[in-house]
Amino acid sequence: MPHKKVLMLESGSFKNIGGAAKDTYKLYKRLSKWYEIDLFGDFSKIDKNIETVSKMEFLHRKYDIIMLNSIRDVLFVNRYRHIHRKGNARFVYVDRGGVLTNLSSAGARKLLPKTILRSSLISSMKKWLDYYVAISPLQEKLAKKYFDENIKIKCIPIAPHDEFKVMKIGKNYTGALCVGRLDERQKRLSFMIRGIARVIEQHEELEGEELLRIVGEGRDLERYKVLVDGLGLGANIRFLGFLTGNKLVEAYNNAGFLVSSSVWESFGRNFIEAMACGLPLLINDRINVEISSKPKRSMVKGGYNGLVYRCDDISDFAEKFFRLYSNDKERSRFGSNALSYSKNFSFGKVIGSYKKIFDSL
Repeated sequence: MPHKKVLMLESGSFKNIGGAAKDTYKLYKRLSKWYEIDLFGDFSKIDKNIETVSKMEFLHRKYDIIMLNSIRDVLFVNRYRHIHRKGNARFVYVDRGGVLTNLSSAGARKLLPKTILRSSLISSMKKWLDYYVAISPLQEKLAKKYFDENIKIKCIPIAPHDEFKVMKIGKNYTGALCVGRLDERQKRLSFMIRGIARVIEQHEELEGEELLRIVGEGRDLERYKVLVDGLGLGANIRFLGFLTGNKLVEAYNNAGFLVSSSVWESFGRNFIEAMACGLPLLINDRINVEISSKPKRSMVKGGYNGLVYRCDDISDFAEKFFRLYSNDKERSRFGSNALSYSKNFSFGKVIGSYKKIFDSL
């Protein structure tokens, strides 16, 4: 029996290489032994030798299955469907960007042009989508309300890739690690940077200590560097740039805990990666999302695999940051629990779930 022809779209990777693009790349590598897969996107930072198709190439090829990984991909699919009016392609959308959760909590932002465009794009999917894949229980609940019964819905939580594991290395750094796209609109690193300044104000003995390493690139990188310099935190905060592969795994292993100041996350890939490397988490209550409904679990169980601070409360952030940084025994216990917690998520199971979807279409 001939292999099904599959197209994996990742137009979002042209803008940023983040967790979504890494997932698409890993799925492509693992699923290629069962299907004939074309990949669209810019994955050069992950794999310089990978072969991808151009927009013109995939628009004029026939596919059995097209997998979307970004809301931007809808624009390409609408164009593809216009060209292949009599085609039989089936469509799978993976909501890695949390489009439904963002729309449901948009509030006054519903009137912004960007939100209106996203709403229009996801509405257009109702006409042709076959499978919606949620990465969190909340997304799954929203999808069941939003889509009709003709569209199948499945929750496939994010899982750490195989390379994320505890390494036997001599740590020379026990401070915090922040990993993610440097975009103030979501990640709110200005809050974290000011939080570090508050920690030092309250604990002068830390004035020359390295407390935070930031991994990632993005639109607000220079803004953050200016803020760090302006607050006199050059010795306390380091920017490591974009890391992937073994370098990223080593960065996790050579840290004391992971910290995030995001104001929203559908299901933070960096959180699962960090726990798989034995790191506890320090995150806020707004992003401490439900990661499984049966049994019911949140990303962080306070006092077990990390600590949860009140969103936008810089005093609470500073207090809990210092607690994790200064208490070696507690940090070690939380890290051990985080590693155990991460065992609930298996990338092998993720691969199997997508294979079942593709085989059913």
